[in-house]
Formats: sequence, structure tokens, C-alpha cells
Amino acid sequence: MPQILSVGWLYLFIAVMIISVVRIFFKLRTIQNEAPMDRPVIKIEPMPARNKEQGDLSEGDPLLAASDDLVRQGRYSEALRSLEQMVENLSPTENRETMGKVLFRIGACHSRLATRGDKIQHLLKAGEALREAVRLFAPARYRVHYLRALGELAGLYEDLARQKNPVEYLTQSARTCETGAEAASQGGLDLPQAMFLARSGSAYRKLATYGEAQQNLRKAADAFKKAAAALEDVEEEAALRERINILKVLGDTCVELAAYFQRADSLAWAVRSYESVLALMGEGQYPRERGVVLTEAGRILLEIYDSEKSPAHLRQALRYLRDALQAAGGEEDPIRKGMAMAVMGDALSRYADQKDRRENLHRAVKLYESALGIFKDGVQAEERERVRAALAETVQKIAGVGEGESGREGEGT
Repeated sequence: MPQILSVGWLYLFIAVMIISVVRIFFKLRTIQNEAPMDRPVIKIEPMPARNKEQGDLSEGDPLLAASDDLVRQGRYSEALRSLEQMVENLSPTENRETMGKVLFRIGACHSRLATRGDKIQHLLKAGEALREAVRLFAPARYRVHYLRALGELAGLYEDLARQKNPVEYLTQSARTCETGAEAASQGGLDLPQAMFLARSGSAYRKLATYGEAQQNLRKAADAFKKAAAALEDVEEEAALRERINILKVLGDTCVELAAYFQRADSLAWAVRSYESVLALMGEGQYPRERGVVLTEAGRILLEIYDSEKSPAHLRQALRYLRDALQAAGGEEDPIRKGMAMAVMGDALSRYADQKDRRENLHRAVKLYESALGIFKDGVQAEERERVRAALAETVQKIAGVGEGESGREGEGT
């Protein structure tokens, strides 16, 4: 996940303020975290990323214009000194909103300075300023500022988690996002609500790598589910795209959850999530991402087939993988094409037990060999070894078919 700074939030909530004037609310923007090579992911972040570059923070406030100009020029230390002098002359009761804005900017400046040295100290100071900004913006009349400050604070905790105490800070990030989601819901702001829910899901998913995997993955899946539901009735293209991303990550999270909790149900939930993605995409939209989801849905259906031996699951997997290969026909990323070939080989080797054994085994061999021609040692080493083993096993099956046929011919002479 890229490091997140504040400008994405600033643009987002400024946009929400403008859009709300005409009563239109755009609705949303996750982690996908890194996934193993046998589980390709859409290379689009499901959660909003804070941009390292400074946007327009002035919001028409002349008191802040000079410091904002310094920030835009990247002169964060000078801006910080100006803001710290400013806050000394403000009252938290008489100048509540202005003081909150100043503290928000102090936090943002420390966050940016954290990239230049003494990172932890700057991040801790940013946290102090942002928590006070959140407190000042708590009244409902400051909801937009409140949500913005919560978003920046959640991102700060993510940054701190990369430096020390990851469980503590990821937990704080998740809880901060949950607070933001509740506040956005109270304000009828579907987009920020879904954004906060998705970010909390991302934090819980990361927490699962440090311990209590089942509990944290269940929390992550629940957050992603709620985030997608928040956008269910929104028709704007931007919200549709974000719902697609969230449902994809929900499916990936359910696959991870299957290793710890109700495997069959979790895998079935993953397939439903991927199928929802496919339904939202449509056949002609997002061809690259659609191919990834088709491959993943096919792979999970094969896992379900291995457990339940249901021909329906195998047939559906074959349909999805056939479509995935078609989508990968002009694929610029050969690894994605290789993944579709390898998983289709897996499907055909299983289908050979039901129909046209020799033909399907030979088709599987060709697909495995083509995939091996794409996968290289290094990043794809693990998948390459898996496919090599599958190829060897399939070749042995073909040899067994030939021996069986020769034996039967000998019996007939």
C-alpha cells in the first residue's frame, strides 16, 4: 500500500461540499494488499490514497492563505512555524473552527516533514495536532472538517504502524475509520461512509497478518460488505467503480478467511463477491480487471469442487476460465495470461475424469507448458513450481491412459 498523505481527503471533501449544494453525492474510493501469485488482484486501490503533493487548503480563509502558499511550495518547516505562532493567538472556544483548521495543517506539515527525517517524532506530533483538530470539529456543524481530520488521522496511524507497534496503530486506524463511517452515515454522506468502512476493512486485514487472523479477517469482511452496501443504490460511474473494487477485495478477504473459518461458506461468499463484480462490470467494461476476476472465480470454484465434487462447480469454473482466456487474448501483462492458462489447465485435468480424458489431458498439458513459458524464476517462482508439478502429474495421467488402452487392445486379440 502506498503511503497516504492528506490531499486526497482535501479534494474529496471539498468536492462533497460543492456537490452537496446541488444535492448530488458521489459515493466512494482499498488494499489491496499484496496477494500471492496464484491469486491475481485488480491493481486498483480500493481505499483512497493521500497524495504527497499539497492541494489547495486555503478554502477562502485569508488567515491561512500565507501558510498554505508555503505548503504548496513545499516549504513545510516555514509553514509549520507560521501555523504554530498562529495557534498561540487563537482560542478553542472563540475561534474553534479556525483553530481546528490550523491544527489540521500543523498535523499535515508534520506528516510531510516525516518523509525527510526524524520520522517518528514528526508523526507523533502530527497525531497530537490531528487529535485536537478532531476534538474541535466534533460538533455536527463542522462535520466536513471532522471527517477530513479523522481521515488524515487514520492515515497517520497507518504511517506509524509501518514504523513501530503495528498492532496498536493499525487498531487505532481501524477504530478511527469506524468513527468516521458512523459520522458520515449520520450526515447522509454515502461516499465518505463507504470510504471509511473500506479503510477500516483494510486495517483489519493487515492486522490479521500479526495475529487473531480469524477475528480480524471477519471484521475486515464485514467492513467491506457494509462499504459495498452503502453504494448499492448509487448509479454514478465513480461510485460504481468503487463498489467493484470493494467487492473484489471482499472476495479476496473471504478467500483468506477460508483458511481459518467455515471454509466452504467462506469460499462460497468469495465466489458470490466475484460474481457480483462480474455482474457490475458487464462483458464490455474493464476487460483487464474482468479477466482477473474470472480467473480468480474459476480458481475458487475448483477449490470448492475438490471438496464437494459437484459437477456444477466444475462446469462453472470452466466457463469462467474460458472467458478469462478470451479476455487475456490481447493482454499486455503476460503474467495475467499465464495465470489464466495455468488455472484452466487445472480445470481441464479435473474435467478429464468426467469426459474426453485423453483430449482434455493433452489440452491441459499444452496450457501448462504455455504458462511455464511465461512464468520466470524469481517473482513467479512459486507458481512456476506449482505448474511444473501439475504438468508432471498430468503427463503421468496421459501415460496411464495409454497403458490402459494398450492393455485393452491386447485383451481383444
